[in-house]
Amino acid sequence: MAATRVGLLLGIDPGLASTGYALLSGDNQVLACGTIKTAPGPTGPRLHQIVTEVASVLASYEIREAAMEELFVGRNTTSVIGVAQARGAILATLEARGIPTFEYKPAQVKAVLTGYGMASKAQIARMLALQVASAGKMDDHAADAIAIAVCHARSRKLRIAAQQR
Repeated sequence: MAATRVGLLLGIDPGLASTGYALLSGDNQVLACGTIKTAPGPTGPRLHQIVTEVASVLASYEIREAAMEELFVGRNTTSVIGVAQARGAILATLEARGIPTFEYKPAQVKAVLTGYGMASKAQIARMLALQVASAGKMDDHAADAIAIAVCHARSRKLRIAAQQR
């Protein structure tokens, strides 16, 4: 499949069971988003599925940069290993294609979108609806990926402006 749409930002919400992704254009329009879901079972095939589906997205669009959430260890410590494995597989896939990848803490993403680093999912969803032309209905993982892409787009603009001074 031929690559389309030059210079997009890819937001990724990594996870072993569900990995959200979103493609954001320069004018804050979500061109595509979705969730890669893997069935419970051995880790190897699940990681392979994630890498294959991420590679398919990368082959379909010209991605300028990618952004993903940093690893967060909360109350559910058993899921952190799977998330770390998924992050590693995705990072390796992006690196193999030469796509610069930036990482943001969950509180950073929330603060950029809502002004409050402890914002709830509902608050983030409301702010996304006001700020981004979205692709319609989506699950939490795809919404998180959009939020990460928007966070990166805004952080990138600030970084560029600071470099020009």
